[in-house]
Amino acid sequence: MNLTNSSNSINRDLKYLYALDGRGIKLGLKRIKKILEQLRNPQKGFKSIHVAGTNGKGSTCALIASILKTAGYKVGLYTSPHLVSFSERIRVNDKKITDSEVSDFIQDVRPLIDEIDTTFFETTTAMAFNYFYEKKVDYAVLETGMGGRYDATNIVCPEVSIITPIGKDHEEHLGKSIYNIAKEKAGIGEKGVPCIISKQQPKVKEILIDELEKRGSPFYYAPDKCQVRLEDTILDRQYVTVEFGNEIISNIKFPLIGKYQLINLQTAVYSINFLNNAFISRNNIVNGIEKTCWPGRLQILQREPLVFYDVGHNMHGIRNVVKTIIDLFPDKAVNTIITLGEKKKYNSLGRILKKLGGRIYISEIPDHKSALAEKIAEEIRKEVPENRLVIDKNFNLLLSEVIGRLKKDDILLIIGSHYIAPILYPFFNIFI
Repeated sequence: MNLTNSSNSINRDLKYLYALDGRGIKLGLKRIKKILEQLRNPQKGFKSIHVAGTNGKGSTCALIASILKTAGYKVGLYTSPHLVSFSERIRVNDKKITDSEVSDFIQDVRPLIDEIDTTFFETTTAMAFNYFYEKKVDYAVLETGMGGRYDATNIVCPEVSIITPIGKDHEEHLGKSIYNIAKEKAGIGEKGVPCIISKQQPKVKEILIDELEKRGSPFYYAPDKCQVRLEDTILDRQYVTVEFGNEIISNIKFPLIGKYQLINLQTAVYSINFLNNAFISRNNIVNGIEKTCWPGRLQILQREPLVFYDVGHNMHGIRNVVKTIIDLFPDKAVNTIITLGEKKKYNSLGRILKKLGGRIYISEIPDHKSALAEKIAEEIRKEVPENRLVIDKNFNLLLSEVIGRLKKDDILLIIGSHYIAPILYPFFNIFI
């Protein structure tokens, strides 16, 4: 095979796939149904776990997939967005789909994609389902892209559905009220299929229960069924005790930090009880939790000086991350670099970030639709003195300058977007 020609073909097909993003977001299941029918409905060839919500979807999916894999099952994992490469979105037992496998699918199915006019997410969802079928997975853990009811992933009939914590995000598509957003997320509920609800604000919980009752989906509130107790926290792990049913499992090394991650752990552990005919032992649960790897969630990029990266990109997520950093370093000023996507809300950002006490560096996402640094700064100035703010639209230059100025005992938090990961990971010589 001519490797140059093969590489050119892969690049061309990936470019075509990314260009589908220009078709925008189209609500409804008509197109995904049509393309999957032409592919002979691969989603019917495996069992699935379906996860919706605003925050914690990816971490919950990663935990469930890790536990199932540790129990000996072949597990597909479909998440979005990716950090560095598209192939991160589609995995089987932690092994990413290859560029050539992506290219093969595009070449085979491109006439259908164009005829049906599927969007980027619909196309990648069809690709994931087809890939999982070909790889003969036992289970596929599926993260919704944005909503629930009209999300392309909602074509499956899962073993169990999950709704993680809900907040305001994607309001331009899901509605501006928390009622509309929660109702859309609850749309993954299926008649007769159990739905596990993560810890929610009381109002959101009521909305979800009301909607799931209408849909005939039996629901279970995870905090009532499973308890997770924090024993200790260090930089890169938490030690926890998990209690559910008659089981009490102590001293688990949980590699995702932050109290909000305990909510995701609680939900994941309780959810696996609803997988029909699955045999998952106590040791499988412990080992699966301890082996979970989910980059970009308060990930340590450098230890001296200490640099964290988190993909939190809405106020609910950023607030949780800041609280965790303050809990870890109550007496230290922590510096921040922040970027945000063009459509993200940031009207309480200054109130959140000022608690960290350090300098706040505001930049923009390279080669992506970004919120303007000066606009973000205007909001932060309402709460934070000007002498703590630095604005530089050039993220690459800002990153180099900030890292170069850090002292040995300084701490830096980089937050606000998945889309800066392709710059951060090479900069810190990290491969994912």
